[in-house]
Amino acid sequence: MYYRTMNPSTSTAMRILVFGIALLIATGIASLVPALPLLADEFDIPLADSWGIIAAFALPGFICIPIAGALADRIGRKRVLLPALALFALGGVACVLAQSYTQLLVFRFVQGVGASAFALMYTTLIADTWQGHERLTMMSRSSVVLGIGTAASPAVGGALAMLDWRLPFLLSLAALPLIFLALRLPLLNPGASSSFRASAGAYLASVRDRHTLALLGLTLLTFIMLSGPLLTCFPILAEQKFQATPLETGLILALASLAAGLAAFGLPKLYRRYSTRALLLTVTALYIIGFISISLVPALWLLAPAVLLYGLAQGLNIPLVSTLLADRAGDSERTSLLALNGILLRLGQIIGPAIFGTLAGWASPSFALAAGSVPAVLMIWLIMAQGLQLSAKAQHSTAEYV
Repeated sequence: MYYRTMNPSTSTAMRILVFGIALLIATGIASLVPALPLLADEFDIPLADSWGIIAAFALPGFICIPIAGALADRIGRKRVLLPALALFALGGVACVLAQSYTQLLVFRFVQGVGASAFALMYTTLIADTWQGHERLTMMSRSSVVLGIGTAASPAVGGALAMLDWRLPFLLSLAALPLIFLALRLPLLNPGASSSFRASAGAYLASVRDRHTLALLGLTLLTFIMLSGPLLTCFPILAEQKFQATPLETGLILALASLAAGLAAFGLPKLYRRYSTRALLLTVTALYIIGFISISLVPALWLLAPAVLLYGLAQGLNIPLVSTLLADRAGDSERTSLLALNGILLRLGQIIGPAIFGTLAGWASPSFALAAGSVPAVLMIWLIMAQGLQLSAKAQHSTAEYV
């Protein structure tokens, strides 16, 4: 079922559901980062140990994302999405009731199980519901919403935590209206018209495709650059080289989210004018220039335009690659393929800090940030060698909706 076949009310409801899930994804971690010192005091633990609250939420993804992807393709989107949203909301309420740090970690793990499943589902719902240019537009707009949510969540979470440490966890209750909305909507159930063997065979065939592998490689390299040079090394550089305060560093990094949102918003218009390969190569050029500029600038204020270049690249890159990947999968294996993409995303979040944090300690933060351009060079090879273009094939589904 595609956008052009939906009535206006169903289309609006589907947009609200997708954007609401994107906002929930943003609040899961970002809203709690400012509250970590308060949580450390509340549970009488060292501040360094408080990052376990973040890790406990993120770790379930490695197991739950592929399982959720396989189930969504087999038993239907709604049967995965609804329990995932409910688990996220209940986990947040349980965190409020935690009496010890161990209990808090357990409840955050439970909450992370739910978040892992619906974080995968929102891109799947876009790919199920829209196609062609409309699909790219929705991917771009959801990236804008996610960027806004990520930028605003720390301020909202910090303000709530100043009132009471429990309040940021209650943001998870925003999942409840999304449950009621999802109950009303027709969501794809590909398992109703395909055997498990047929779905698995189609999925394996798509993974063996060289273009699909190249797109998965782009995702891995993208999140290596995000988590390594930018999020790990940039704060060290700002503090050591320019004596920047945490507030100044945070404001400069917020510019990346702003630029990413603007770029994602304008991506559909750019796609009408330029080829996919041209856009992807522009992304890599922005990454390279941005990282080298960050490593070389002589003044704190000059970091802002350099970070803006990175943000523009990110805003173009993520929705475009997500659309390319969604276009390469049929209904019966789409969520499984996007699940693999999600695993590589999280792998990049682990590899990036390990590699570039080591480089920053071995040489300098400036050297590590300049080296951040190396993954972008590898991206150029993937783009040129695999001849990536936006798939023009139409996806025709005979699946049922429930």
